[in-house]
Amino acid sequence: MDVPRLDDLKIGNLLGTGGSGRVFAADTRAGEARVVRVLNDATVDRGLVEKVMGRLEAGGWPDGVLPVLAADFASREAIFVSPRCVHVRADGSQVADNLQMRLDAHPGEGSWELVKALGKALAGMHARGVAHGNLKPGNLFFSKEGGVFLSDWATGNMPGLRQFAFTDAVLYQAPEQLRDPGGYLSGAAARWDVFAFGVLAFRVLTGDFPRCHITFSLVAPLAGVARKEGIQADLGKIAKNLEAQPEFAWPDAAQNELEQGFRAWIDRCLALDPALRPASMVEVSEAFVSLQAEANAQAGRAAAGGVVPERKSEWVQMTTFFIAGVAGTAAVMFGYFWWLVDAQLQSERQARQVEVALRKQDVAAAGAAVNEATAWVVAAENKVAAAEKEAAEARQAVNYERDLAVARLEESRLIGDRLFAWAMEKGHRRLPPLDGRALRLNSLERYFQEFLKRTEKIESLADERARVRLQLSEIALAAGDAGLASLRIREALAAWNGLPVDAELKLRMATNALLLALLQQSVADPALAAGFAAARRALDEVPRAGVDVERLQQLVAILDFHEAKFLAARGEDQKALEQLMRATQSLNQLADQRPDAAILRSELAACYLSSATILEGMGSMGDAREVRAQAVDELRKLLEINPDDYAMRLELAGCYAAMAEAAVLAGDVAKADSLCADSMALLDRLLAEQPDNIEAVSRKASQLGLRSGLLRDRGLSAEALKDSNDGIRMLENVRASAPEHAMASYRMALLLWQKGRILGMDGERDEEISLMGKARDLLAQLEVSASSSGPRPEQLQSSGAYLLGDLGHALQLAGRVEEATEIFTDSVVQWENLLKSRPQSEEYSEGLAWCRQRLADLREN
Repeated sequence: MDVPRLDDLKIGNLLGTGGSGRVFAADTRAGEARVVRVLNDATVDRGLVEKVMGRLEAGGWPDGVLPVLAADFASREAIFVSPRCVHVRADGSQVADNLQMRLDAHPGEGSWELVKALGKALAGMHARGVAHGNLKPGNLFFSKEGGVFLSDWATGNMPGLRQFAFTDAVLYQAPEQLRDPGGYLSGAAARWDVFAFGVLAFRVLTGDFPRCHITFSLVAPLAGVARKEGIQADLGKIAKNLEAQPEFAWPDAAQNELEQGFRAWIDRCLALDPALRPASMVEVSEAFVSLQAEANAQAGRAAAGGVVPERKSEWVQMTTFFIAGVAGTAAVMFGYFWWLVDAQLQSERQARQVEVALRKQDVAAAGAAVNEATAWVVAAENKVAAAEKEAAEARQAVNYERDLAVARLEESRLIGDRLFAWAMEKGHRRLPPLDGRALRLNSLERYFQEFLKRTEKIESLADERARVRLQLSEIALAAGDAGLASLRIREALAAWNGLPVDAELKLRMATNALLLALLQQSVADPALAAGFAAARRALDEVPRAGVDVERLQQLVAILDFHEAKFLAARGEDQKALEQLMRATQSLNQLADQRPDAAILRSELAACYLSSATILEGMGSMGDAREVRAQAVDELRKLLEINPDDYAMRLELAGCYAAMAEAAVLAGDVAKADSLCADSMALLDRLLAEQPDNIEAVSRKASQLGLRSGLLRDRGLSAEALKDSNDGIRMLENVRASAPEHAMASYRMALLLWQKGRILGMDGERDEEISLMGKARDLLAQLEVSASSSGPRPEQLQSSGAYLLGDLGHALQLAGRVEEATEIFTDSVVQWENLLKSRPQSEEYSEGLAWCRQRLADLREN
């Protein structure tokens, strides 16, 4: 299969984000509609998808399966390109043309044809030895000709996943798949598809799920809605509920024998015991074809039937005369016997009439008794129903109170942690000062020690005691007692042993280990080497998927920097130099990955970035700005020894650039100007020596963008525009000579965005919107083809969300309300997805709130 040529596609908007990844609209140069799918490695086994795709492609894609036109499974994020099946609404907007969007048309005309087409498509997959495993309405698409296409096979509840994301596909899955998705690799999955086909067919034909309808309908997305957010599922419990309801029934009788035959096969598909189901959809589809053929044949025979004329022979006539004679004689004899029998029956009839009258009286009495008994039963049932309703309401009330108590406990823990940090903080930038810090620390220590004594024998509070021991270790750190802090950190680790520890808690423990090492360094503790080693182990053990990766990288860089000073003091100069350079490069790389920070000057960015620094305050440890300033001093000393070291001068220029950006965010324009000038002077000398050095060119372009923003804020639009244009030209040259340099493309998008804002301030609104649209397309293309040398996907999504907010604002100011509404809606979706990845992010929460408010204002007006 060919690797996608993304430069041949125009990447459009993000169509949606599901359990398996993200989907972007795209168009070929010939105007053919395509979708680009970017798989999420945490929720999809790319190797399994690639293997399945190869089987389906071999010999030509089966009818009814959405073909993959190009795929790349070797890149950092697996991507593939398929035809786009969309429905164009009256307002010109496009929505996915799948069964989920058409559910409200079923049951109805064409429902049986849809079920047969679905069975045939699955049979085509099973004939290739491939099971779908992820059947649901949203994965059944329609072609322009009305045919069906199956997509998203081998995704969802599959083996080998690091993370499972709920989709409504689990509502169609067999109990054995819900319990053990690993069976997909052992040949069991064909019978899973048979069961899922039965559930989906039953729902299309009746409008209901065959089992657990009330529960399933609450969590299934409504017709016309792609997915239902916020659902958490216990797959084992779903399987148990299905098995608790083995029987199901069709809501009405079949209309004819053919439908009765089809239903019988669907009933077999819905068997809870996999051994009782058909082995594959090939068997089911062939049975449907056979039943239809037999019905057609019967209809043909009925239409061709007629009457055959009689031909009477002489023998037949003679036989007829003989029979007529015998019949006449018999009629005379039967007449006599009839008269005799009638007389006897008359007397019996009179006796029966008396008996019937007596029976009617008995029946009337019995009926009255039955009515009385029925009334009593109805009354009893009403009492039982009322009691059950009352019990259910009581259970609901208890559950509500329990959930409320748990929520309050979680909130109280969060508030407690914040107040704890406040009570200990020394000069925290985001909190007002509290006097008597030592006194507060002693008071906190006494309170927590007393808590440990009072709860010593209460097993249910083990996690609370572990949290208190962690806080006691942090009190010792805050008090500057290295020996006591080391002891308490060991006690805290022992207390958490056997208890659930999430990624954020591991990061907190690793931060404490780093703080301990820095405290040991400040007091010349002999155990400093072991302290640095313990801090590095703790940071290495923090899962990257569950925390702010940038913050973790910054902590490692700060560890490298301070350990380098320790190594230099011991005479290990070469090792110290390597570690110092690694720390400085890491900090510069992090700053390079966020060049948008200085460009963001909208209302949205002001909420978060006006007071932001690379690291939040961490007590005596300082923040990344302070560490970078110290790194500048060290680099200057090294350059005095070796003034021609190109790499070291490039890193020093990066430090100046990052410090200038931080100064912009802090509102110190004078310092930002000075640092930017220092960085530009160094970069100019470096480029004079090596004009083609891509990193130097890219960093100078970024500084031109920074200076452009400073000039714009002073009202010097012409000068600002010149800097933006110069930076764009430099980056265009870099992209032409090194198209694989993803960071150059990222900076290009940011400078286009910057230039658009400058023009917008001068009233050139259409040009502003055009440039921002180009920047948006470039960011979307970078996200589809994410590179390990470029910004992280999360950073691309964050920049894209900010950009969409500014673009929506520009469209609103231009009076293009419908387009602004669409863009703000896309921005809300972006922020919601980002917030799912990091629910505790203040930046993402504020970004989402800002865009939602803008969208609400637009809709009200």
